[in-house]
Amino acid sequence: MRNEISTMNVQYIILGAVLVLAVTYAGWRIYRTLSHANDPCCGCEGCAMKDLKQQAKAKKCPKNLQDTNK
Repeated sequence: MRNEISTMNVQYIILGAVLVLAVTYAGWRIYRTLSHANDPCCGCEGCAMKDLKQQAKAKKCPKNLQDTNK
């Protein structure tokens, strides 16, 4: 009887740890999604799509010309 109770406690501890990790991961993904809502690259700095978007924006708004060929 004692061994069964001990095994159940270990199972509950493992279950709790998995649930905490799952909730933490989901919260982190939601935070990242909301914090980069207007950025199609989700904050990626080296993405070619982001460079193309900046060049298109510079062509569209000549008063805000920036050197995008860095």
